[in-house]
Amino acid sequence: MRVCIPIEFRAEGGGYYFLNYFERYLKSIDWEVTRKLQEQSEVLFTNHWMVSRKSIEEALLYNPRLRIVHRIDGSAQDYGRKAIADNNQASVNRYADLTIFQSEYCRFSTRQKFRTILKDGPVIYNPVDVDLFSPKGEKATLPGKVRAVAVTWSTNPLKGFSRIYEVARQNPEIDFILCGNFPEVPKLPNLHNKGVLSREPLARVLRSCHFLVTFSQNEACPNHVLEALASGLPILYLDSGAMTEIVADCGFAITVENFPRKATQLINQQSEMSFRARKRACEQFSIENVLPFYRREIENAVSKQNSRA
Repeated sequence: MRVCIPIEFRAEGGGYYFLNYFERYLKSIDWEVTRKLQEQSEVLFTNHWMVSRKSIEEALLYNPRLRIVHRIDGSAQDYGRKAIADNNQASVNRYADLTIFQSEYCRFSTRQKFRTILKDGPVIYNPVDVDLFSPKGEKATLPGKVRAVAVTWSTNPLKGFSRIYEVARQNPEIDFILCGNFPEVPKLPNLHNKGVLSREPLARVLRSCHFLVTFSQNEACPNHVLEALASGLPILYLDSGAMTEIVADCGFAITVENFPRKATQLINQQSEMSFRARKRACEQFSIENVLPFYRREIENAVSKQNSRA
């Protein structure tokens, strides 16, 4: 099987890291991967609006039997972006032979809440590298006796920066480790901004903290949560998007007001919650368990086309 993924990797954002995992997996099962639309392939794989409708039409001119697999990353409008991105995503989905959603919430947000995606399909959660993101391994030297970590790549206001800063201000006994792009960080002694970290340093920081806190809204399948779970961190999260679906019994929903009580409750159950988090990540979200579902669905889509030929 040859799969065309006409997207160049960038060390930014969850979508690119998924494609990196996915390409490595395809090569491990002896499937070929190409970036060239002109080459003969069985499948063209695209993520939300990363490949334009024009490019897909061009690829179909070269190869009319090409199967289009469209992985949905949620609604752009649900993330606070402009509707044009959803329009682009909708135009791509018209060509899709297989549509894959990252979560049940992802399906709801794109098919009902904003009616962006026409075609239905299976839910396959995002994968996480449970060998890299693990409780075991080298740790980072960090301040404080109780450490909460917050992670984001995007500076989208819906990531909830202001609420992170507010709970830090109200809870000086907890040290907050910020990893990623956090705008206008206030000068508080318990806020420690590490900036953007590559994968290995981020894994060291995660396993050195006690829990992850996130006030992010409308997430489809948040990679920072998966990486924290794999690192053995329970999650304090805003009940929005797919958070409850992903976290399950490995954390608590919070508001700014109840954060102190929930943080104390979590710390008192640290050992049990950490065990649950790691177990859930390994069983539900590991690369080894998730990516074979992509293989199965792609093979089914190709075989259906071949049976119609």
